[in-house]
Amino acid sequence: MEVAAYLAERAHSVSLVELEEVPFKKFFGERVGRAVMKMFESNRVKFYMQTEVSELREQEGKLKEVVLKSGKVLRADVCVVGVGAVPATGFLKQSGINIDSKGFIVVNKMMQTNIPGVFAAGDAVTFPLALRNNKKVNVPHWQMAHMHGRIAALNMLAHGTEISTVPYLWTAMFGKSIRYAGHAEGFDDVVIQGDLDELKFVAFYTKSDEVVAVASMNYDPIVSKVAEVLAAGRTIRKRDVETGDMSWLTGKGS
Repeated sequence: MEVAAYLAERAHSVSLVELEEVPFKKFFGERVGRAVMKMFESNRVKFYMQTEVSELREQEGKLKEVVLKSGKVLRADVCVVGVGAVPATGFLKQSGINIDSKGFIVVNKMMQTNIPGVFAAGDAVTFPLALRNNKKVNVPHWQMAHMHGRIAALNMLAHGTEISTVPYLWTAMFGKSIRYAGHAEGFDDVVIQGDLDELKFVAFYTKSDEVVAVASMNYDPIVSKVAEVLAAGRTIRKRDVETGDMSWLTGKGS
């Protein structure tokens, strides 16, 4: 999506092909995803959803057309393919270091593997996230990788430091900044304050009665403030964010 946003201001046309019905649906939820999609469409990006690329056609050694599974043929000079990422940990299979079913290195709160004195950090690990009751998660963001390295180094020096950082990320597209804090995997509801159509909103992601993540656009500095509340170990309840009263940011909460 960020590549599409960058190219939209430079290319004759940009088309985005996606398997899902709405971009970012699993990450931001359907309503926020549709608002972002609308922003892209207003900047000349064409979406082809719930389909995939079946063929790339060339002419004289250069890309000419992209054929979709739906049968649609798109003229194209460049095709950027986002295939995702997997941890490059195959070399550790016979090492004795615990690797989970997806290939991630399993570490504890001190970023130590099951082998004493061996530490791991970054995109290749799953670690206990305090925010989610120490559920083992993989968070492939540079902010978290930076903190992983710091915690690992402190524990290599025998400082006995546990990781308790709240995941935080941001991106900018078409001059609009999206900020996000927490870990919303498995969220079951989204409480939105503000105006999605105006792209000025904050979205609270909840699991049962608890807020597990927050995202915003043009609503600073609320995401940073929520991250501070979560980092302090306070629980934000769904009822706290449903009313629109933000007084809980200054002391309310469990």
